[in-house]
Amino acid sequence: MFLYLAMIDSDADKSKFEILYSEYKNLMYYTANRILRNSNDAEDVVHQAFLKVIEILDTISSPRCHKTRALLVTITEHKAIDLYREKQRRNVLPLAEEYIGAAPAAEIERLAERDTLAAAIASLPPRYRSVLLLRYDCGYSNAEIANILDTTEPNVRKLIQRAKEKLSAALSGMEEP
Repeated sequence: MFLYLAMIDSDADKSKFEILYSEYKNLMYYTANRILRNSNDAEDVVHQAFLKVIEILDTISSPRCHKTRALLVTITEHKAIDLYREKQRRNVLPLAEEYIGAAPAAEIERLAERDTLAAAIASLPPRYRSVLLLRYDCGYSNAEIANILDTTEPNVRKLIQRAKEKLSAALSGMEEP
């Protein structure tokens, strides 16, 4: 943790990061390990995710809230998927890609019972679900989302457009997302 704190200038940001680190490091490790199924790779992903958090630390207003939790999980998922894809390019080992970043079936069923919209969002592919949640649940701008997801702003706009189309189709029952 001292390595991270050395990268942060202000005492307020250091304090905020300490809270984020202590509150979410285990959740982030669990998220990465669930995707990668490798503890060493999961540790690397958590490190990369915390480096990304330091970059966007000023956009995090409250370290102990559901939006911050969702943000950190999303960053970790994306870093884990990036590492997974990188390893896929180097190794040709078959892995069950359909489960990467997907919400557990029990969670989707629980959401479906509670709210049709939440169920439709939960059934979207992980990339579309993440971009919608970052935009409309967490309230981030397209530029901030582009920074979080390591992509461009036009790509974020296109992802949001496609996610809305998939969500609309899922809600109307015309096609599966």
